[in-house]
Amino acid sequence: MKNFADKKVLITGGASGIGRLMAEKLAKRGAVVIIVDINLEAAKATANEIKTSGGKAYAVYANLGDLESLKKCKAEISAMGLSVDVLINNAGVVFGGEFEKLSLDKHLLTYRINIDGMVAMTHLFFDQLRKGQDSNIVNIASASGLIGLPYGTTYSSSKWAVIGFSESLRLELTERKITNIHVTTVCPSYISTGMFAGVKAPLLLPWLKPETIVEKIIHGIEKDCAFIREPFVVKWVEFLKGILPLRVFTYVNKILGVSTSMTHWKGRA
Repeated sequence: MKNFADKKVLITGGASGIGRLMAEKLAKRGAVVIIVDINLEAAKATANEIKTSGGKAYAVYANLGDLESLKKCKAEISAMGLSVDVLINNAGVVFGGEFEKLSLDKHLLTYRINIDGMVAMTHLFFDQLRKGQDSNIVNIASASGLIGLPYGTTYSSSKWAVIGFSESLRLELTERKITNIHVTTVCPSYISTGMFAGVKAPLLLPWLKPETIVEKIIHGIEKDCAFIREPFVVKWVEFLKGILPLRVFTYVNKILGVSTSMTHWKGRA
């Protein structure tokens, strides 16, 4: 994507965290941002701040765990006369704790939001993206989608699914010779937005600043990058998994603190 001028950018979870920051920065670059969030009041507040600053923004309610809600979201956006050029599947939830002590409801909710909601949004808006001359699908995964994460089993596995879905869709578009839609998968380590409060960042994987990863994401969209892996050491995870014996790789994870990083997760208050 050469530039964002007048591009209609839909961001799920756009009322807080890196979603909000992306909305603000993309609006400054001339994009029309559509902030989709379960917290409509926060979405409206974000949209109003963007408009006060001279940007263009809309706020739309959606519960990513409810398909009917997502269908209504699409209908509302279409009724506004908007057709999405860039879909950023950013919304997600995380719950930490010992597997059997975490409620089944929270495990299943993680999958509904992080996977089902992402697939549904991509499917619902695919027709609009297909009609665009230069469209993008951006799926926010995680470095934990490349490696197991104790005390965060369903979060990690949901992000494995995000990566698998994104890569499969990207390759399918290539096979079908659909060249106007680009798929970008984002795999960051822990971001200091509050979602991972209580986590102890592993060695060599320092906390990412929201501003840093958002700039990387925007640059990646502009360059139609297939993957964005941050910080640098994340780029080596798959290689190390491939060359190291399993016991050695497991030991390295423990020494670096990856395996225990979620032990004291608290999340947002």
